[in-house]
Amino acid sequence: MGEIVDLWDKIKRYYTFTPSEIRGLIIAIIVIAFIISFSEWGAGDAANLSLGFFNFFNSILIVALSFLVHISAQRIWSLGTGYRLEWKMWGFGLLAGLIVVFLTNGKFWLILPGGFIVHHLAGHRLGWFRYDINWWAVGLIAVMGPLASIIIAILFKALSAAAVNSLIQKLIMFNIAYALYSLLPIPPLDGSKTFYGSRMLYAFSTTGIVAAAILLTLNISVGIAVIASFLIGIVLWVLYYIFFESKIWHAG
Repeated sequence: MGEIVDLWDKIKRYYTFTPSEIRGLIIAIIVIAFIISFSEWGAGDAANLSLGFFNFFNSILIVALSFLVHISAQRIWSLGTGYRLEWKMWGFGLLAGLIVVFLTNGKFWLILPGGFIVHHLAGHRLGWFRYDINWWAVGLIAVMGPLASIIIAILFKALSAAAVNSLIQKLIMFNIAYALYSLLPIPPLDGSKTFYGSRMLYAFSTTGIVAAAILLTLNISVGIAVIASFLIGIVLWVLYYIFFESKIWHAG
């Protein structure tokens, strides 16, 4: 109970986004929303501004909700382990996304909004093993983002079984894409921090989330998709250890 009270206190004190983070998030949300709504401004060569702005506004809502959940999961987990997370926009990633969407006429999304750094809350990590910032803890924080994104997709996939809605379908597809792009081991994306924090953690989280992403696009029940993706993650994780990780440790 004491840990919950302590976490709640840290959330109240440190969760708030800084002005710099808010500016970066606003820019990233607008750019990514434009990318995912690029092909929804009319049929063929005929542009429809009212339809385009309507779809753009809906895309802003989707991206804002997805970013908030993704980053909040990482932010709260980081506070629980004695770190304060700071999110930073990746300008080159957003520019690359814009170039790709124009070149492909909106057929391909490149979602690279940014990443995070953590700050050591010295007083809150007293007594912890590896007191200062360590890669394992940062890697675990990073994986919470893609996991949160795929959980959103799972929840709305279950909701869409009752009523098919194009906005919900787009939210599902965006979060699947966002989770997969976040797993790329390219700085400053989440995958780079998880990979360098623990290859075993990266192998399990990546295979499980990729399996879930694929299964969620198929016409099967959400429950089966979740269980199957977890089992696939475990099997591939074990195979990775047997055929790769164990040989590295043995060679060392």
